Formats: sequence, C-alpha cells, structure tokens
Amino acid sequence: MQSDISILSLSKISVIKRDGRREEFKLEKILSKLGPLHDEIVDGIAKDVIQNSTDNVINTRSLADIVERNLIEGSLEHPELMDLAKKYVLARIYNHVFGKGKWSEFDPKDLLISYNALKVLEARYLLKDPETLRYIETPQMMFKRVASYLAKVEQDKNVQQDAAQKFYEIMSSLKFVPNTPALMNSGTRLGILSACFVLPVRDSMTSPSGDGIYDTLRAMALVHQQGGGTGFDFSELRPKGDVVASTAGVASGPVSFMKIFDVSTDVVKQGGKRRGANMGVMHAWHADIEDFIHAKTGELKDVQLQNFNISVGVYDYFMEAVMKEEQVPLITPRKTKIPGTDHEYYIVKARNYMREEWVQEEILRELEEKGSVYLDESKIITVDEALAIAEKEGAVIRWVNARTLFEQIVKGAWDSGDPGLLFIDEINRRHPTWYLGKIQATNPCGEEPLLPWESCNLGSLNLEKFVKERDGTPYIDWDDLANTIRYAVRFLDNVVDANRYPLPQIEQATKRTRKVGLGVMGLARALIKLGIPYDSVDAVYVSYYLAKFIYYHAMKTSIELAKEKGSFPAYDPVRYKDVWESARELDEILTISGIRGKPSDYAKKLMSEAEKLDVTVLKDMRLKYGLRNATVVSVAPTGTISIIAGTSSSIEPLFALAFIRNVAVGKFMEIDPLFLEYLRKYELDTPDVVKKIAETGEVGDNPFVPKTIRKLFRTAHEVEPMYHVLHQAAWQQWNDSGTSKTINLRSEEPADTVEKVYMTAWKLGIKGITVYRDKSKSQQVIYFGLKKEREEKSKALPSSLRMEKKFVEVSENFAGGCKTCEL
Repeated sequence: MQSDISILSLSKISVIKRDGRREEFKLEKILSKLGPLHDEIVDGIAKDVIQNSTDNVINTRSLADIVERNLIEGSLEHPELMDLAKKYVLARIYNHVFGKGKWSEFDPKDLLISYNALKVLEARYLLKDPETLRYIETPQMMFKRVASYLAKVEQDKNVQQDAAQKFYEIMSSLKFVPNTPALMNSGTRLGILSACFVLPVRDSMTSPSGDGIYDTLRAMALVHQQGGGTGFDFSELRPKGDVVASTAGVASGPVSFMKIFDVSTDVVKQGGKRRGANMGVMHAWHADIEDFIHAKTGELKDVQLQNFNISVGVYDYFMEAVMKEEQVPLITPRKTKIPGTDHEYYIVKARNYMREEWVQEEILRELEEKGSVYLDESKIITVDEALAIAEKEGAVIRWVNARTLFEQIVKGAWDSGDPGLLFIDEINRRHPTWYLGKIQATNPCGEEPLLPWESCNLGSLNLEKFVKERDGTPYIDWDDLANTIRYAVRFLDNVVDANRYPLPQIEQATKRTRKVGLGVMGLARALIKLGIPYDSVDAVYVSYYLAKFIYYHAMKTSIELAKEKGSFPAYDPVRYKDVWESARELDEILTISGIRGKPSDYAKKLMSEAEKLDVTVLKDMRLKYGLRNATVVSVAPTGTISIIAGTSSSIEPLFALAFIRNVAVGKFMEIDPLFLEYLRKYELDTPDVVKKIAETGEVGDNPFVPKTIRKLFRTAHEVEPMYHVLHQAAWQQWNDSGTSKTINLRSEEPADTVEKVYMTAWKLGIKGITVYRDKSKSQQVIYFGLKKEREEKSKALPSSLRMEKKFVEVSENFAGGCKTCEL
C-alpha cells in the first residue's frame, strides 16, 4: 500500500476544518471510518490529496469529494464500493443534521435510496440552513415534512393523522413520488407546489386583466423563480408587419416576443435550483406560422429559443388537408375580433366542427335553454364558423398548401426535435370541462393541456413496486396499487389547498377546476419483471389496461373525495365529459398503427383484474356524489423523481443498460440493476463485459449475449418508433389530461419516419407528439459512443474510468424522456 506515494509529502499536508482550525492530515483517520479498502483505492485517495492540495493545505470539503470520487470510480471493479459510497454520503448528511457522534445508525428506509438518488437529493431537494449551507434534514425527514404539511389540509384530526402516516408510507417506500416543487417547497417560505402552468398572452403590451405581453412576462418570471414550468400560446399576437393602430407603426411578430420570454427565462433561475422551461405554441392558421416552424431549425438550431419547446397547434381540417394536398388559409387574428371585446377573436376561440355529434348536442341544448343564441355567447365557436368569418372579414393573408407546410414541420423536427405537434381538436373534444373554454396550449412537456392561468399538481406511481412474485411467478399486486392510488389522489388534491400561488389569477383558475395529474414511472422495469419485451403487443396491452386501472381508481377516489369535501366549483354534471366515452379500443389502435398480432394468454391473465373493470359505473357515482377534480390522470416525464424512486423514467423504455454517470465529484459506471441480475444468472457480470456493453449501452446486436437478455432489455433507440407511439396512445386513451412521451429515433432515421410518427399520432388520438433524433442537437444529456471531455482537463485524476475510452455518458439528472426537463 502507498508503494509509490511519498509518506513525507502526506505528512506535510494540513487540513482546514469547517470552523477554520487546522490539523495534520492523517490517512489512517479516513480509513478507520471507511473500513478495509483495496490497495488501489487507498493509493488513489492519497495521490489525489497530494495533487489537490495547495501549499500543502486542503479543506475538508475537497477531502470528502476525493474520498467519494475514488469510491464511486472504483465501484466497477469492486461493486461493494458503491454501497460504501452511498453510506459515506448519507453519513455526511446525518452529521450535518444530528452532529458528529450524535447518531448511531441509518434509518433503514434511507438505505433503500441509491447513491445517485442521494446526490440528486443533496443537490436540489434536502433543505439547508441558509447561512451555513449545512443540511437540516435527512431523506426520511424530507418525506415526513412533505407528508405532514399536506396532511394539515384535512379538517378532521383523525383523518389528518391517518393521511400524514399514509402519505409518508407511500413516499418513503418509493411507491409514489410527487413533482419536484412539492418535494422542495412543502412547509417552506416559497410554498409553491405546482409544476405546470399555462399563461395567456393577449395582443397588447399590458391589459387591465393582467394578461398582456409584459404582464405575462412578469407572471412567467414569478412562476420560474418558484420552481414551475410555463406554457404559452402566441397565436393571438398580430403577425410581423401588421398595423399597430396605437403607434401608427408595424408589429414585430410573435417570434420576436418569444425571444424576450426566452432571455427572461435565462436570467431567472427557479428558486436557485433549476432553470426554467417553456412551451411555445402557435396555431397552424397564423400568418407567421412559417417563421415559427423555422425558429429553432437550420442556422437557428442550438442558438435561438433554447429555453423553449415549441409545438404547432394543428387541427383536424389541417391534417385532412395535408392528406389531400389541399390549400389552407393563413390568418391575421385581429381581423376576426369579436364585437364588444378588447382582445378576443373568433379564430382564436374556434374548436371542433359542426359535423361532430357532441357539438350538435350542445348547440341544441343551448337553443332549448335560451332560444336564440349569438355566436359569441355560445360555449362553442366551431372551426367551420371561424374560418368563414375570417374569409368574410378579409383576415386571410394568403393560402398555402397544407402538405408543404407539414413537410416543413417534419423537416424541422427531424433536424432539431422542434417543432412538435399539438392536436387542438383532439385536446378540446376530450377535455372533461370543455364548457369552460378552449385549451390553446400545454405545459413544457405536453402532459398538461390547460386553460389560461390554470396550474396542475403532478405525482407519479412507481409501477415497478407493484410487480411481485408468488412461487417464482410474477404478478401485479392490484390491491396495493389501488390503495396507493387512493392516497396519492388525496395527496394531490390537498396540494390544491396547501399551495401558495404566485398570482391571484392562477389561484382562482386552479381552484375552479382543482385539476390533479397522477402519472406513472417504472413501466420499462415493470415489464422486464413481468418478462415482457417493451416492443411487443403484450407490452402495449399491459400499458392499455394498467392505464385503465389507474384511471378507474383515481376517478373513484375523486368521487369519494367529492362526497366528503364537495365537488370542484366549475363542475357541471350534465356537460362534464367522461373520458371512457371517447377512448379507442386496443384493437383499433393496433390496426391503425399497422402492427399485427394479438396479446398472449399470459398477458391477458396478468391484466384480467383491470380488463373486467366496468368504468361506466363511475358515471352513476359521479352524478350521485359529484367530482372533486376536473382531471385526475396525467403521464409526465418523471426526470429526477424517477432517479429518487430508483426506477426507469415515466412510460419510456430504458435509455441504456450500462453507462457512465457524471456527478459533481466525478464519474461512475451505472448498470441497470435488473440487467445486472440477468448478467449474474449467466455469469456475465464481469467488469470487462460491463465496460463493453457501456460502449453502446445496448445488447440487441451482440451475438455473445443470451437471446433472452437481448429480447427483454431493449433500449430506447432499439425500439421501433411505432412501438413508442403505441405506448403513448395506449396511455392516452384512459387519460383526461395528456401523455408526454419522447419518440426516440436513431440518428440515421430518415425524415419519412417523423412524418409517419406525426400522422399516426393524430389518427390514434394522441394529444401531442414530439420526436428526438439522436445527435440532432449539439447539447445532449446522453452521449452515445462519445467521450465527453472534462471541462478542466488539467484537473483530471488517474483512475480506472479516467480514460479516452468511448462510453455512453449521461448527466447527473438524466433519467430518460423529455430533454427540456433534463438540460
């Protein structure tokens, strides 16, 4: 040990303690805390101490980082070091909270959390003393803080105690994790607990109602400062070159104002913990739509609007015109102004069509209730009527071929990942509280189509936790899942009341509908445990009926909460739309996609409990007792909360099986734990094998890996695009909000694939779609086969992973899924 280390050099080094005291560096003091270590790890620590000391002085923080780095980077050759690294980090947190020598053992539930999850919690979630920056809570204390704060909403003391305990249990067992703002801010001064907001942008600098361009810019800054993401529809703004009567000038156009929103996002960090994210939407009828489509592609890729996802709002008439290669109008909205209003336009309010049965029923209902009804007083202004008004009022600037416009969208998405599509008619015809107005936009990742000023609270079930074994056979614990759903929905409903809202308009709109979004994570891991490949009909079948089961019990819980606490204020029992009335059958979804095959008897047996549920009984219950929440389900990209839960992201496939994870102190080889279990079965869990797999992150084309493993462990780029789309469609059917999903494409995939994905998504009733082709952006969160250089090469230290080898490499917070949520 220390054969090539200068004992004399180490003996000269002093350590500066946190309180400023100095003491002699003693390697044996470190080793006494860590226990026996392999010689190369001890040597690595000693060398790094010498190399990182300045004038023979090193501080305790640097020393701790050196120890942690050597442990994680040695974990590939010595897997037990990862567990030691986790305990080392946890001990540091405990020392901050309780004081050195004042605690004796770890909370067993804290030991369920992975090393990388602890690093994420350290960086963003655990509360610190604002002056000393030392942690003041452990992971379990964080879960108890959140549970206690949200349980206080309950008026009955017994219910409050039960809720606090159950909320803590479902979080600490990692069966359910709420969205990031709820974890960060519950019980704190900030107190904003919602993740998603949609803010209106009217065609005025400011307005008396606070929804002008610069009013909304201020609102966005407040939301970002406190941890939320924002979505905007910029379609109401007049196009570039249009007349501005108040100044006798000309308008600069919506894209120019988007740039201002983008710059503001750059300078306002969310609570100092993460940067803001936006969704920018423009509808396909807008005169500036071509400028919008090209705003992030070509020469502007990786340059402009880097804090925005952008999506084109398309309608059925547009998609039908694409198929027929017909002309569609481009419109300036101000010329369709509704008489007697300041900034309301027929074309902006337009949704759906006279040919739709539900539209006809509503018009007849209005006529029966009121006799004659002026168009601007109706709950629905159809697209047919608005387009006719636009032509009559001279609002049509020009006509373009819909196919040509669609090809520009497809080319942009292939080139840079933007724009995506939002299917506006589908969003509005399946919006349960459609009678409150038209939805124009979504939150940054598309899982929450919301009305202006609405926010939504999200949380996700960890599906992997509900796959269990009986006599060696996997099964789904439906009772445990149903019980967890029950408390998760109560938790999210309580967030509506416990929340501190950044603006009164947001509070009013949110409490009017009390929307909540219960989502999922860990689908890929759950399927592997069930022995079902992600890219199979069986997997889509499982997705479809898991979605049905979760929706059923979430809706049932919301009805029970309404019986206990009352319905949401805007609840109209007659006009409210039940999601199952428009849900497509699985056979129809498979037929449209062109995927052949039937689910196996094994899959049918697994899902029998969900398949037999009669969702129509919920309507009778809803009419009798009411409904607490306008929406109950939303499939979001889970980002860092899936890292905390130790599972795969949302409904995404695994992004890689083995890869290099970058954390603040260094890098380490991360291996999917289920994959490692399979490697052990075949005695393939050696460092050399893992390193080889980490070069690509996948094994599908590796003839030396057993067929069972290759079939089951399919990664995002190995899964055919249509199976990505099918899983999104399956989850969307039993979803009263939206389903966020990244359609991952290999770098060599042609633009025709994007076209097929976009067109099929529309036909399958998906509400919004986005693609991401590998290497289509210069800044990536996952690097396939590319070694990302250290920013400070001069500080690179010798270790088994500090080499020029090509490995798949990801950032600390990457879990798969939406790139905007990770960068």
